[in-house]
Amino acid sequence: MTFLGDLCFKIGSGATPKGGKDSYRGGGYALIRSQNVQDWEFTKSGLAYINDEQASKLDAVQVESGDVLLNITGDSVTRACIVPADIRKARVNQHVCIVRPDGERLDNVYLLMFLESIKRRLLQIASSGATRNALTKASIEALDLRLPTIEEQRRIAAPIRNISAQIDNLTQINGHLYSSELVLAA
Repeated sequence: MTFLGDLCFKIGSGATPKGGKDSYRGGGYALIRSQNVQDWEFTKSGLAYINDEQASKLDAVQVESGDVLLNITGDSVTRACIVPADIRKARVNQHVCIVRPDGERLDNVYLLMFLESIKRRLLQIASSGATRNALTKASIEALDLRLPTIEEQRRIAAPIRNISAQIDNLTQINGHLYSSELVLAA
């Protein structure tokens, strides 16, 4: 068994600018909130945007393509997904945790599969001792997992990668078809 904290470069959550949603000033940085983190899927619907000044205060929680995101509070606790490649300039708020695995030792899709497979255990951890469901950084770091070789992890994760690529391709085709419909209707 190996602890998740020993396999990651980063495990941490962010903050919401003072004033909550009323303080989102727009700008070039996406602020990822729990509603953007669905099971297995990242959704851009409802992304908030913050300006350079707000983003600089959250530099420690800048996301990178391929990071695993885990909701750590509230009703959506334990939902997890991977940051898509097209999300470049983004931060997370306090309800979302970045889990950035050391790619030489832990495959990000394998990690996502692991987190999804232990939801019941995560929910038990989140509901212990608090009035609100929450996972702490320490509880995430202390998760233990059996760790096959990185090659075996990638082999296990390959079907999920293939399905995700097919979904992305179909979504892109659907977007093009919708755009074509709008042009033809005009």
